[in-house]
Amino acid sequence: MAFSAAFAALVSPAVQAQSVTIAASGDILLDRGVATQVKEHGYGYPLAHVQSTLKSADIAFANLECPLSATGIPVNKQFVFKANPKMAACLVDGGLSIMSCANNHSMDCGRTGIVETMDTLKSHGIKWCGAGATLADALTPTIISVRGVRVAFVGFCDFLPEGVFLRDDRPTLAMATDANVRQAVTAARKEADIVVASFHWGVEFTNRPTDHQRHLAHVAAECGADLVFGHHPHVTQGLEVVHTNGRTCLIDYSLGNFVFDQHLGYNKDPESTIILKVIVNRYGLQSASIVPITIHLCAPSIAKGSDGDVISRRLTALSAELGTIVTKRNVILTKATSHNESSKRRTLP
Repeated sequence: MAFSAAFAALVSPAVQAQSVTIAASGDILLDRGVATQVKEHGYGYPLAHVQSTLKSADIAFANLECPLSATGIPVNKQFVFKANPKMAACLVDGGLSIMSCANNHSMDCGRTGIVETMDTLKSHGIKWCGAGATLADALTPTIISVRGVRVAFVGFCDFLPEGVFLRDDRPTLAMATDANVRQAVTAARKEADIVVASFHWGVEFTNRPTDHQRHLAHVAAECGADLVFGHHPHVTQGLEVVHTNGRTCLIDYSLGNFVFDQHLGYNKDPESTIILKVIVNRYGLQSASIVPITIHLCAPSIAKGSDGDVISRRLTALSAELGTIVTKRNVILTKATSHNESSKRRTLP
């Protein structure tokens, strides 16, 4: 019997109906250009303009796109990141609760670096998912309990780390295989009321998910995930609502960048992103909405006026292609567009 069903009779209806707000955002880099800005302006700089939005949520989640390491030796690869562990203060100041550490940069400083990262997050009171002292540890759900609602996070990376040989008995990441996804999500479903699966996947700078992304997302949904959050493309991709096994799952195929130094004069997409706010309770998803975000000098802020409208219209069009309705920045969780309508490829604003 599932955890929520087994204990429902022991919990009052008032507690069962308690709502929890989750704020999900994209890739956070604390090295390179971001580190330069922080050196000049302080640890509060990167998330200063969105701090109130993140802290108003009960759980704030993002992807940590770098190791926090002082002693790890960078591996030999084209793009390698190494952030000073002191940069974790940026995450604390911004109100982040939990980070995914399952991505193609988490082991840029080898096993030493991922261990330092986990130790640093723990010492700053921030939880993580998708990495651990062993593979079994990396696949173990991280559970956050808020007002009696248990929210489980699992994370997966679809790219083999460069310069490191993964071993199941050593510090490692949870790779995004069907077997790992089924094992971790199924275990999380038994332990929690709400299950969140994070994936590092897809093709950089593309606004539409690959067939492989959709396959993995649907595997997670079938195993009991309520929310699927994607990272890596550095631009936003559409939302998809899936109804399976009596539950509703909301998939965000890519949350884009969040704290990042990718300024491309010819393409504003990497600096146009969102915060996804989802309200859940013991029974599942209640509502979801988007907060349009623009990034300037590495720091995200809430998009105003026409900038926000363009971001909203783009995400609405991308989500419609996936059969999901976004209206007035709210995601409709109870219905979807017809197959013929959703299959049309849209011209993006």
